[in-house]
Amino acid sequence: MNQIVDAVNKVSPTTEKVMNDSVTFSPRRWKSGWPFHLRHVPPFRDDATASITRAEVFNFAEGAVASGYAREQVIDFIGAAFAYGAGQSQAVLPLQQFLRNKAKAASLLKTIPTLESIEPAAQYEALTSIDLPAKFASYVAYFLGGPQAATEDKPLVICSNRAKIAGLEKDSDWSAADYGTYLAAVREARDSVDPELPLDAVEWAMRESVR
Repeated sequence: MNQIVDAVNKVSPTTEKVMNDSVTFSPRRWKSGWPFHLRHVPPFRDDATASITRAEVFNFAEGAVASGYAREQVIDFIGAAFAYGAGQSQAVLPLQQFLRNKAKAASLLKTIPTLESIEPAAQYEALTSIDLPAKFASYVAYFLGGPQAATEDKPLVICSNRAKIAGLEKDSDWSAADYGTYLAAVREARDSVDPELPLDAVEWAMRESVR
């Protein structure tokens, strides 16, 4: 817990900083590698590079939810969440391969509408059970949960660095129980340092502290 508190004190996170957090990615790479079988391509431009913020991904998530999880809006959200989560890393190709698998893509489209009725750890478990990599399962659940307030317990993004700061032994392939432990550690640290902070502000500070 002390490492989480140290991260918050070091970074001084705010909701505004979280929402404006920006990631650089390649719209052209995503657009050219988007699976034909999905029959809809998210609104990626033809630019070699662009940026996307958490606020923008939340907007795509809100659009999917408001549409009653209409297929095209859900696909747009998936594209935005994956683009933000992967950035310019080597994770882009595995995510494209995941979507090219018709059964896995169909399972993701089927699972997303069920998440809002279950608890965060159960959401994470539902997404990882269809072979979505753990980090990106947490991104999908996190963004679908919508912007966070201090009083809310919603999903959070997890990665190897965040897990280490939270005291988890494993640095990948976390179980739903591991994820629940991670959420509890973040919540406990938040309550000790600033109960008015949304939990995702703490999560963001954890990532920023090791950049």
